[in-house]
Amino acid sequence: MRRSALQSATAFVALLAASACTLDFDQFEPELFPASSGSGSGGAGGDGGGQVTTASTASTASSGGSGAEHCLNGDDDDGDGAIDCADDDCGGFACVAVPEDWRGPGILYQGPAAADVACPEGLPTRVDVGGRDVLDTPATCSPCACGAPTVACETPAVTVYGGDACDGASLTLPVESENCIDLGDGFQPGSYSAGAPDVDSATCPASGGEATLPPPRFGTEGVVCAPGPDTGGCAAAEACAPREIDAPFEQGVCIWREGERRCPDEFGERHVFASSVIDDRDCTRCTCDASGVACAATLTLFERSRCRTPVETVSFNGACAGDPPPAASVSLEVTGAGSCQPRGGAPRGEIEEGEDRITVCCAR
Repeated sequence: MRRSALQSATAFVALLAASACTLDFDQFEPELFPASSGSGSGGAGGDGGGQVTTASTASTASSGGSGAEHCLNGDDDDGDGAIDCADDDCGGFACVAVPEDWRGPGILYQGPAAADVACPEGLPTRVDVGGRDVLDTPATCSPCACGAPTVACETPAVTVYGGDACDGASLTLPVESENCIDLGDGFQPGSYSAGAPDVDSATCPASGGEATLPPPRFGTEGVVCAPGPDTGGCAAAEACAPREIDAPFEQGVCIWREGERRCPDEFGERHVFASSVIDDRDCTRCTCDASGVACAATLTLFERSRCRTPVETVSFNGACAGDPPPAASVSLEVTGAGSCQPRGGAPRGEIEEGEDRITVCCAR
């Protein structure tokens, strides 16, 4: 029997409808994570063991709803009844179980100048975990300087001779500075000699040598970036975390804990960082070398006793002064002069890793 045109058309429409409900599931990649055991349904999840591969962004455009689902903020942004890891739109994220006494999850950067590395969007919690290979940068020391010297000179002596060439009868006079010595009425020197007095002591006040310490730095610095506390879509003791991670961060989701620890089996990639330093950098003490200080003296001869009416003043230089004018008294002036040379003010000490450690364990 021949079918009517209406029967043929009806059969053709039914065939098209049946074909439209048939999908080729082989064209999609299989799920990298089993479904989350947390709240919500259909999201990328974890098996509680923290076995996580890698990630891209902290927000994913929604395929429906009123907006984009941000996968780490604990909100149902697209209004489909599922949040974060429980949302189908968050395929680049997974639930991670954090073992007891550990913190996480997060992603790890390790390398130079961690302060210049910004945490990605959606991972606002920044934890500086220390570093390795501390840089032994020395202290910077302010210059040393020396003030004016304080000098004590030994008591000089003047030898007065009866002859005009520093010969004949003589008399050695210890002369106190600025004191007057009467020579007596019956003694007329024919010559005299005196050497410069020695330095008994000399000191200069020292200043400078203050240390400026560059901040401690490590050759390799570590920082962990983690989501805030409000991530959702996972079971208790689990947290939503990215599974695709862009450079310069290490691949893998990480947990961390103070101390040098063994990693849990699920997080087998271990990184240990020093979280303190021992810093004994300083500058050596500034001192002053007084070898440039000397004593000088001048002798003044007076015509009358009690050092009245000066007639001649001569500097002490050790030479013989012949044919002096008649003198009834003498006085001596002693002074210390010169300057000190600064010493010290050099960097000393070193900086090294302390005993405190932080262990970061990652699962790829």
